[in-house]
Amino acid sequence: MRTRTAPTLLLLLILLRGFSELAFAETLLIADKTSNALLYFETEDARVVRTVPVAENPHEVVVTVDGRLALTANSGSNTVSIIDLEAARELKRLESPFFAYPHGLAAHPNGRVILLTSEEKGLLLSLDVATLSVTEKLSTGMEGSHMVVLSPSGEQAYVSNRDSGTVSMFRTAEPGKPIHARAGKGAEGIALSPDGRWLLVANRGDNDLFLYDAPTLELAGRLTVGDGPVRVACSPDGKRALVSHRASHQVHVIDLFKRETQARVMVGRQPGGMVFSSDGTRAFIANTGEGSLSILDMRSLEIVGTHPAGAGPDGMAMWAQSRSRSTSPGSPRGPVPHRDHRAR
Repeated sequence: MRTRTAPTLLLLLILLRGFSELAFAETLLIADKTSNALLYFETEDARVVRTVPVAENPHEVVVTVDGRLALTANSGSNTVSIIDLEAARELKRLESPFFAYPHGLAAHPNGRVILLTSEEKGLLLSLDVATLSVTEKLSTGMEGSHMVVLSPSGEQAYVSNRDSGTVSMFRTAEPGKPIHARAGKGAEGIALSPDGRWLLVANRGDNDLFLYDAPTLELAGRLTVGDGPVRVACSPDGKRALVSHRASHQVHVIDLFKRETQARVMVGRQPGGMVFSSDGTRAFIANTGEGSLSILDMRSLEIVGTHPAGAGPDGMAMWAQSRSRSTSPGSPRGPVPHRDHRAR
């Protein structure tokens, strides 16, 4: 029997390293509503590497299913910016008489449609990705239609109506009148569990979190949280949810199985948007009030870094790209700005 020679082993190691270098890198896209820009935050190096100017007051950002484009909802100018992600430039700025404080964004899994809320008109709009135009408008019949999320299949769309204190459900295959359910005062943050079973709505005025059976919109639970809850995010494994609080500068970690608060974590001033890494080991929190981004380790439930991120970061989306990375000692990376959270 032949034994493997040392040169063969060396070649195998080189090949294995080559495969490890071709990986999916995750870039966090941040809507900086103070600087009117879309920021590219490299999660590996923990720094902003690109800035793309957009229109006034971008609140939310979404990435198309094919990963080519990002859209920002520019609430201050009643426009939507279309960004070529590879080229890092604004391709087009959409205008429409239906845009009145455009805000919430969600990408349909079919890759052809982006949903957008028009808050002051109480509309849920469909944007065609190919033509970059409004193709459908549905009325929520409510006031302050703020955020939107889609079920994993794309068959249901849920809208939080903060001025009406309700949540609305549309069946996308049969557009018509939505189903409504009562929420709390200032219903704003909204999220779905990855399996589409549970819908979570943060009520900013009542300082609580409503848990609904998503397919029926029946209320299944209510949990008291901190001051000024504005956003909710569910972990990829569906076991936890994060709630960010503008007033108390905290993020609460919720155990969805036990339906209780597992931890209260101090972050930066006025936290808003939150996104998980694809493996669920880290969460990124935009601190709108101080222009920073906090990184939460989901194993230790501690902040492991807080980094500069524009002037007023808020809505965020993760962009995964296949890229070949060089990790040789001479690879230029530049400085990685860092502020120790515990020193604040």
